Amino acid sequence: MSNSLDGINVALVTPFDEEERVDEDGLAALVEDQIGHGMHGLVVNGSTGEFTSLTFEERRRNVEVVREAAGGRVPLIVHVGAMTTREAVAHAEHAADQGAICVMLVNPWYEALNEREIEEHLRAVASVGLPVMVYNNPGATGWSLDTDFIAQLAERVDGFRYLKDTTGDAGRLFRIQELCGDRLELLNGLDTLAFLGFLAGTRGTVWGAPNATPEACLKLWSLTVERPDLPAARELWSAFYPVNHFFESEGYMAAVKAGAQIRGLKVGPTRRPNLPLPPDRVRVLATLMERLDAAVGAVQT
Repeated sequence: MSNSLDGINVALVTPFDEEERVDEDGLAALVEDQIGHGMHGLVVNGSTGEFTSLTFEERRRNVEVVREAAGGRVPLIVHVGAMTTREAVAHAEHAADQGAICVMLVNPWYEALNEREIEEHLRAVASVGLPVMVYNNPGATGWSLDTDFIAQLAERVDGFRYLKDTTGDAGRLFRIQELCGDRLELLNGLDTLAFLGFLAGTRGTVWGAPNATPEACLKLWSLTVERPDLPAARELWSAFYPVNHFFESEGYMAAVKAGAQIRGLKVGPTRRPNLPLPPDRVRVLATLMERLDAAVGAVQT
């Protein structure tokens, strides 16, 4: 499969200033930071990027800023999920103009779609001409794509090339690979399942944690996929799991942004109604990250 998404594709946060305006300089600096830490791809306007709080124009401008800052050094992936097919297609067209290698598409939320509606929505976005990564995120949409239906879509819809699964069900990873084979490249999307996901055969991920913990993310991928060393990977994961669990349990966007700021990055607050982490929880995260940094440093390569 061409345009493989092997590796760590970081779902970038969207930096804001104290008035909740998008901080374009902060976003460009984040891109430089992530490329400098060896991330394999950049994902713009994902869930970690607070896309539901962004205007249509802010989403477009984010893509442009990231493209300019990256300068073609790593692949660009643009999340185009929207409540209407018309808007999702418009975002996909802009992504194509900006040189994205694929688009990521979460299904509309609030009102569950039937299978015919899902297929037509996907087909319309795929008609733009970029490969599509379907983002199955039942925690956000309230419903999940059935594995057999995923396999049918992979057969019927040209351009459906990738699936990001964020169900947290490791068994699904094996089942989807069994049903779809090489027609579909599968990426695990749940932080706390990252270790098992790589062991289950997912060679890439779309992951928000690298904003805060890029060295650990890259090291875990290397120890499980690139140059497998299972004992070392397990040792690293014992310190990494608590950080990932913290992100998932504390309010993901706020926690990841807090982690990035602990590292010294200027990413600002979340956009309300999401609130920043309270200071006592930031201190807990700082301690967990300090332990993780020690574990990364102890890994023998």
